[in-house]
Amino acid sequence: MSEINWGSVADWVSGLGSLSAAIVALYLAKSAERIRLRGYLGLRLVVGQGMASQDLVFISVTNIGTRATVINNISMRVGWLKRRHAIITIAKDQYSVGVPYPIADGQEGHWGIPLDKDKKWLVDLIDGFVLNRSDVSSLRVFVHTNHGEALTLRPEKAFRDAIIELLVAKAANPAVQGALRDKVSQCPGPPS
Repeated sequence: MSEINWGSVADWVSGLGSLSAAIVALYLAKSAERIRLRGYLGLRLVVGQGMASQDLVFISVTNIGTRATVINNISMRVGWLKRRHAIITIAKDQYSVGVPYPIADGQEGHWGIPLDKDKKWLVDLIDGFVLNRSDVSSLRVFVHTNHGEALTLRPEKAFRDAIIELLVAKAANPAVQGALRDKVSQCPGPPS
């Protein structure tokens, strides 16, 4: 029988080195194409010179990648098994850059939803979308780009606690919650 010639160790090492270089090059090329966003969703207080303070539901997104994109939609989802979805409509104003919004490398986009003293937006949110504690824990906000990707944001603890507080108040006295909703029905509400 003839013996198989496997080559020298140097041939094997150079072959593995070439293969590794090709894999790293493909990985780097692919990662440069990815859109990389970071952000948060929480409650913020805006204070300024000569202005009354304003509570906001605040969403902030920063492009930490090298590829520019356009934020074209912001949505929410609740539920672990049976999921419900909603779109947050945000117009350009003093607290928001509006949607769609182009965001290049290092730029930030921010969207603020003003809250009145009765927290009308949050009251409407628990009235038809976030119905229980399970919904609060599963609540996610998605910032969608024009490239088909989406950044998933989990609301900060203070935001979740504010919703739970309203849910507890609603469960304790639904009539009071209904009266509160009627009282502030003139204010703009959350997305439908």
